[in-house]
Amino acid sequence: MNVYPISEDTLLVLDNIKCGEKVLDMGTGNGAIAIECAKSGSSVLAVDIDKDAVERLKEEAKNKNLKIETRVSNLFENVNGKYDTIIFNPPYLPGDAKDLKDLQWAGGGKYGDEIILKFLEDAWKYLKKEGEIYIVLSSFNRLNKIFNMPYKFEKIAQMKLSFHEIYLYRAKKIKE
Repeated sequence: MNVYPISEDTLLVLDNIKCGEKVLDMGTGNGAIAIECAKSGSSVLAVDIDKDAVERLKEEAKNKNLKIETRVSNLFENVNGKYDTIIFNPPYLPGDAKDLKDLQWAGGGKYGDEIILKFLEDAWKYLKKEGEIYIVLSSFNRLNKIFNMPYKFEKIAQMKLSFHEIYLYRAKKIKE
């Protein structure tokens, strides 16, 4: 099974997040984030649009004796409940995905932010009152448009890559 490998963006997330009691790992991909949160004692739901990624994580969690619930889901399609922490390392690069495997890294449309904007439209509904979102953004994204969403954003880390920069933001909802 071919899933998104642990890359610079995954490591940026892992080095800078605090997993809450109840965690949603959106677009889990390789599952590294879900695994680390489960190891820290969090109750984790890991979802991905790619059933291969979900099956791979389900097997890995079983082998490591970790309690991670997994589901195939297109964003919040098969998600319910409220979470202390939602983590999303989205496809943030510009381009059109030809298939699900392309969505692991690209497919975010002209500016790489179409999936990010769709995610943020609904994410606040799944956050507990003091909940937090960790999301990876890119210098390709329309940051002003993203920052006009109903959240308070705080940049907590950034990394310069060969042809762009990536940022890890923490966001809290500003409306109910």
